[in-house]
Amino acid sequence: MSLPSSLALSLWDPSTKSETPPTATDCAVNFKEWYLDDENRLNTFAPYIGILPTPSEVELDVTPDYYSENEIKMLEFPKIIESINQRNRDIEKSSTTTKLSPSDLKYYTYLVTSRSFNIRLSADDKDSDNVKGVRIMLPFLDLLNHGGKSNAELDILNPEKDDSTFVIRAKRPIQPGKEISLTYGSGGFSSVDLFSSYGFVPSGVEGRDEKNVKVGGRKRRPVTADERTMAKLETEEGYVSPWSTTLEEDVERIKEGAEGRERKILEFRAKMKVAGGWPVGVMDGKMDLKKKEGGGK
Repeated sequence: MSLPSSLALSLWDPSTKSETPPTATDCAVNFKEWYLDDENRLNTFAPYIGILPTPSEVELDVTPDYYSENEIKMLEFPKIIESINQRNRDIEKSSTTTKLSPSDLKYYTYLVTSRSFNIRLSADDKDSDNVKGVRIMLPFLDLLNHGGKSNAELDILNPEKDDSTFVIRAKRPIQPGKEISLTYGSGGFSSVDLFSSYGFVPSGVEGRDEKNVKVGGRKRRPVTADERTMAKLETEEGYVSPWSTTLEEDVERIKEGAEGRERKILEFRAKMKVAGGWPVGVMDGKMDLKKKEGGGK
């Protein structure tokens, strides 16, 4: 699978000088102005724009940006709560400097966060923070689902050239009929990132090797994105556990029949508790959260 760069929707000009990287909301404003308000570009990308979810469809499959204040508090995890609140502040701020209403801008921001890719263009030093990059939308390539053990990856051929090409490259042989999946964020996304940007909690513990959970009676060095998130909170931010329930209680409530946003919230809390060192045996490292017989509303 491939896509020429001429058919990619760039959402930011990497040559733009800015002290801070563009926010998702900045890119959302550009998406509206560059592709929806420009008649020529709108006609060019009409087949792709026509399949994007409408505002009413977004309401059925939302990211936490659409959660109520009480639902956001129920997440009980400072990092994602601050991320959601900051994005909502960005939306409110941008709506005062553009002709877009907060609700419209939230919708376009949702499209950007759930459909775009952050592409690394170049860097003189791989360890340097001075990396040129751009957020782009890749028509139809964004239909590929996330997989913790994905069988394909996104690559770019000749990134320094104007006529570069985006390709989906198989990481190993893929059998006919097998779904092609990508690892969103090139494997660096934690459950916080996936839930915040895409609105889902990945099943299982991403990248966890159960045989290495403990070494010599001590927890091994954090290696998964979720574990790194927890470790950073614990060591750098004076993290204090905010949980009002135990992991077992969250899992039990899910099995009893929690649905919709409540279920997503509980799944997220359970994932982060496992990453933070709660006994993995409760879920055997997987989201074994099947509804109990006779449970539910």
